Amino acid sequence: MTQGEAGVVYVQDKLGGEISISATPRSPELSFDITLVEVIRTENGFGLGKYGIFEVQTMDFHGTYRHVVKNLGDALRLHGNAFHASLQENQRWLSDHVEGPNIANVFKRTFYQMMLKFQIGADESCAGCALAIPVSVWDSWQRHLGKPEIEELPEGVFELRYKAPGQDALGTRAPAWIYVFDVDPASNSTPNSIILHRVIATAAESVAHYALEVAPKAAVEGIGTTDRVLASIRARLTQWWPEIGRGPVVV
Repeated sequence: MTQGEAGVVYVQDKLGGEISISATPRSPELSFDITLVEVIRTENGFGLGKYGIFEVQTMDFHGTYRHVVKNLGDALRLHGNAFHASLQENQRWLSDHVEGPNIANVFKRTFYQMMLKFQIGADESCAGCALAIPVSVWDSWQRHLGKPEIEELPEGVFELRYKAPGQDALGTRAPAWIYVFDVDPASNSTPNSIILHRVIATAAESVAHYALEVAPKAAVEGIGTTDRVLASIRARLTQWWPEIGRGPVVV
């Protein structure tokens, strides 16, 4: 590397450990899945440039993986070179005590961390924050975001942004990126190839708008007797207090 040139190093849990930020009286402790750091050659040696944050979120499941891990460990010990063939014939080993996807929890469990790191990605010392999620997770987010329309930009990426008329698109200047991917089941390679379905430019304030304004408004959707929350309350109370169901709604 000659003077003025730059390289990139990255650290994560198994490669030097995650980068962590300690808690303060006004902020929580947090760590990044993968951190990429620009290293620049200068006349005095090496210096650090901007850093980037990379997070990966997979689907969450009810139940426990403990039985699956034990099954796979036992199968590998007992079947040796025939492990893959045995696993193919016994797919139930992979779902033992795993009850199914916890769709609602995926967004709720990651929302705060995602917003926090997206906003850190907007800091001038950061090149941005990228979040990689499977198609199934992106699909499960739609109700939590009010099923927003995303705009395709000339750069070949999409944009999830709440903006006033006349505002510029985020484009390549976006502080946050969502990479929506899937595993190619037809791939002959090991591990299977990854298919990138969509790259979405966004920002913390835009995600907050859809999650905290659009989705709640859609959940209530209406006023007075058409209010869905009031309708649900009335239905529940009427089960043991029939008179309340015949009374007027006062708002």
